[in-house]
Amino acid sequence: MINSIGSSSSFMTQQSNQVSALTTEQTDFVKETLAEFDAENLSTEDAQSIQAAFEEQGISPTKELADLMSELEFDAKSIGDAGRPEGQRPPPPPQNSLESVDTDEVVSYLDELLTEYSSQLSDEDKDSILSSVQEKFGLSEGDSLLNVTA
Repeated sequence: MINSIGSSSSFMTQQSNQVSALTTEQTDFVKETLAEFDAENLSTEDAQSIQAAFEEQGISPTKELADLMSELEFDAKSIGDAGRPEGQRPPPPPQNSLESVDTDEVVSYLDELLTEYSSQLSDEDKDSILSSVQEKFGLSEGDSLLNVTA
């Protein structure tokens, strides 16, 4: 039974990648935007312009974006660093806390897992699923999955 849950980890990884995946339109926009610039001769203004254009389209800096930019011979890190005002540090990574978790997404994720394994779950399997949910949503072992305030 654990093996079948363990094998579902690839499904969960694919699902989490799909959540933050660039849309076809965003991918096309990145390609069109970068085609306007020379990767070898980017100025600070160019980097800021690229960043602003991506932000306007709701394109966040992700590994997928960095990989796409690399395919187009642009260095995402260099553009990010050059586009940041001098001396300014990059923003801290988002904190995974219960307040930042989309409960609808958690419930949907749990529903998918339970539907897939409902007739086969042992207590050990349930613990494995709970651990997977906690890992996916950045929750520690003591965090509650539900907020029941009136």
